[in-house]
Amino acid sequence: MGMANKLFIKSPVKDVVVLDIKLNLGSLQEVRPGLANVLIPLWRMSNYARELERIGISFSFEKGLDALTLRVKARYSVVSKAVSLIENMLANPVIDRLVDAIREARTGINVNREDTAIRSVAEALRVLFGDHPYSRHPLAYDYRLDDVTREEVKGAIDNLRVLSLTVVAPEDTVDLNMPYTNYSKVPVAKFGSGEVDVRLEGKAQATITIAYPSYEITDLENSFRVTIVNTVLGGMGLISRLYREVRVKRGLAYYAYSMYWPLGSSGVLMAMAGVRREVLKEALDVMLNTISDVAITEEELDMAVRNRVGRLKVTAESPDGIAMLYSVIPTYDLPRDYYDRFINYVSRLRPEDVSRELRNLPKPVIAIVG
Repeated sequence: MGMANKLFIKSPVKDVVVLDIKLNLGSLQEVRPGLANVLIPLWRMSNYARELERIGISFSFEKGLDALTLRVKARYSVVSKAVSLIENMLANPVIDRLVDAIREARTGINVNREDTAIRSVAEALRVLFGDHPYSRHPLAYDYRLDDVTREEVKGAIDNLRVLSLTVVAPEDTVDLNMPYTNYSKVPVAKFGSGEVDVRLEGKAQATITIAYPSYEITDLENSFRVTIVNTVLGGMGLISRLYREVRVKRGLAYYAYSMYWPLGSSGVLMAMAGVRREVLKEALDVMLNTISDVAITEEELDMAVRNRVGRLKVTAESPDGIAMLYSVIPTYDLPRDYYDRFINYVSRLRPEDVSRELRNLPKPVIAIVG
């Protein structure tokens, strides 16, 4: 195994181990779209999964655009047993219950597609990324699962690889007896733009998602800068621009915020708001005007930087938070001092740097669901 695939960090809590395991089953790598959605319940049905729970080891799966993440938390005294059970669980999904797993996966997808916020993001990604794998929302894309076969499941297991392993533990004694591979980018040939409006019956609320293509995580300084742009727009909760303008001043939305996902092959900056249909156009106009306001004050920038750096430091106080934060480093082969570089860079930003980023935003995709 290449050392770039693994990162060890000494745990601040005695006798606690947290593992963040990235597997090559995100939307980007699936040979059969949606296969990971079926594999997750198949893994959970195994005796190995039940044994993990019986001895007090917590674990969770999360399918993302770049990877499927398995997060594990255990006492250090039982970590060898935990790793053995994890390896066996992943290698031995209960294929005999494939029909049950497909039903469970399909139910989860249908539920998510009825959630206006999740669905609006899914629709925005579908238009923004076109035929790129990122167009398939991990949880709410309209996956066709009924004809998933045993052979496809077995093929996915045979090709299962670890993209990265992040270990937060008292000692560096943990490894996985599984094949590793490196993350490979899939360039986006062309970004889409335009507007999509999906009406769902029985919904009192609609969700607006405005999605802009942005920088991938390996584009360090540009992605650092957009992280602060996102914080100013909608990443500081009640004091963010979008919340103040859309919710507080005008009462047009139940919520308003923004997100920035710097992924391995691209990034996406999204502004979101939950609104009533009758004020949708007004709310959308206010959102777009707020995003296009390029005037940034020193005070606003300083507040955004302090907010972002403070949240990093708070998150890094727990083993779980450390694993979540630092797992990007071995996954994307980032510098080991990634977060030090982030803090140093954003601390030197000027208001005009953030203004220029806002001014140069490309045409977005606007998705409305509800």
